[in-house]
Amino acid sequence: MWEADGFAEAAGKNLVFVSLDFPRDQKIKDLVPNPERNEELKDKYGIRGFPTVLVMTPDGQVFGKTGYRPGGAEPYIEHLDEMLKTGKKDLADVEKLTKALDGAEGDARDSAVDAVIAKLATMDPGSPFIGALADVVSEVYPTAKGDRRKACIEALVAAGRVDAGLLAAAKEIDPDGTAGTWANAVNSLASNVNSDEQLEVAMVAIEDLFANAKSVDKDPGKTLCANMAFWSFRIKEDEAAATRWATRGLEMVKDSEDPDDDRMRKFFEDMLEE
Repeated sequence: MWEADGFAEAAGKNLVFVSLDFPRDQKIKDLVPNPERNEELKDKYGIRGFPTVLVMTPDGQVFGKTGYRPGGAEPYIEHLDEMLKTGKKDLADVEKLTKALDGAEGDARDSAVDAVIAKLATMDPGSPFIGALADVVSEVYPTAKGDRRKACIEALVAAGRVDAGLLAAAKEIDPDGTAGTWANAVNSLASNVNSDEQLEVAMVAIEDLFANAKSVDKDPGKTLCANMAFWSFRIKEDEAAATRWATRGLEMVKDSEDPDDDRMRKFFEDMLEE
C-alpha cells in the first residue's frame, strides 16, 4: 500500500509515516536495528496482529487504529482522512468528558457520567478511546437504576465490553430479543473467544438466544450461526450440530442481495457439502 502510485504523496499531506518491522524469520529479525524498542512500542500500543496502522498526534496519543483494507490506495486514503476527522474529534470529546468528571460531585457528576454513557454508545468499538469511557460506565452500571442502567448496558454492549454478568444484564433488559441488545451482547461475547472455557460460555449463550428470543436479526444472527457451525464441526466434531447451524445460517442469507452476504452464503453451502 505504501508504495502504491500516489499514496505517499496524497496521505503525506497530513501524515508523517513511521514504519516498524516485525519479521517472523529469525534471519530477517537479526537485521532489525532496534528490536527491543519495537517490542516496547508493540506492548505500549497493544498491537496484537499485523499489519496494524495507528494514527496519532505528534506526542503519541493514538486517535485512530486500522489495518489492511481492500480496494487499493484511493479508498485507503479516504479512510485515513475520515479517521483524521473523527479521531481528532473523539480525542477532544474524551478529554473534555474525562476532565468534567475530575472532582465533580452530586448533580454535576451525574451529568458528566450521563455524557460519558451517551458518547460511549455512539463510538466505534475499535476506537482507541473506548477503554477510558467504558471503565467509567462499568463502575456505574452495577448500581444504576431505571433508564440509566439500561443506557449503561446498551453502551457497554456497543463497546464490546461483554462478560457473563453484562450478558445476563442485556438479557434482563431485552428478554425477548426484539431490541437487539441481547443478540449484540452474545455476538460480542462470541467474538472474543480465546479459551476453551470462553468457547463453552459462548456456545451456551448462542443456543440460549436462538432458543428463547422471539427472533434474531440477520446481523448478527448469520455470524453467530457461522461460529456455531465452525465450532461444532472443527472443535466439537459434532456434524449433526454443524449441519443444523449451517442450515439455519443459510436460511438467513440465501435470498439476500447484499454483496457482503455472498461469502457467508458460500461458507454455509460449503459446510453443508462436507
